[in-house]
Amino acid sequence: MKRSDLFPTPLWEEEDCGVDLQSLVDFCYHVKREDPEGRRASNGGGGWQSSDFRCPFLLTTPLKELHDRIIQQAYMSMDDWGFSAYSLHMSNMWININNKKNFNYTHTHPGSLLSGVFYAKVPECCCGDLRIIKDLHEQNLKEAGMVNQNLERWENPANSDEHFVTPKEDKLAIFPAWLAHSVDPSSSCLLYTSDAADERSSVALGGRRIIK
Repeated sequence: MKRSDLFPTPLWEEEDCGVDLQSLVDFCYHVKREDPEGRRASNGGGGWQSSDFRCPFLLTTPLKELHDRIIQQAYMSMDDWGFSAYSLHMSNMWININNKKNFNYTHTHPGSLLSGVFYAKVPECCCGDLRIIKDLHEQNLKEAGMVNQNLERWENPANSDEHFVTPKEDKLAIFPAWLAHSVDPSSSCLLYTSDAADERSSVALGGRRIIK
């Protein structure tokens, strides 16, 4: 019997984006030194998060190269998604730096079409994955039908409740902004120090993507 997967949810991943990682990482730590307190948002599980960077100021910083690369990939993603006669605008970007045991709470980005993350610096192992979560209503329907236990025995992409994106330096992930997502705790090393080598730096993109 032929199976059709209805209403699939896209996730786009691009490895080896080719941006200047050292310049980007240096800028991330420069921003943290200038504002060591940062802000509290989805990073309520620890870690540091910068304030938003917005255009046109964003384009005067070392984030410009990454901005341009993301916009390029976002257009490719939207074309692949079936959109036409549109234009995109990135309204904001921000920086996350997570240490051991830091995590980001589940959240979405209302008013957006696309969201995503770019990994600028990643420890050698045991870094917290990006966790993308199926709509809770659909999860509850599966449980209400009393079939959840059987499905979990044979977990596969057709019935899974979560999908994980493993961080990798110079990797970009883009997905619909209304998808709930979180960042798992990092356990990058047994003998942890606060040295930058044991931290993870990422640049998140949220905010509005305007279609005209």
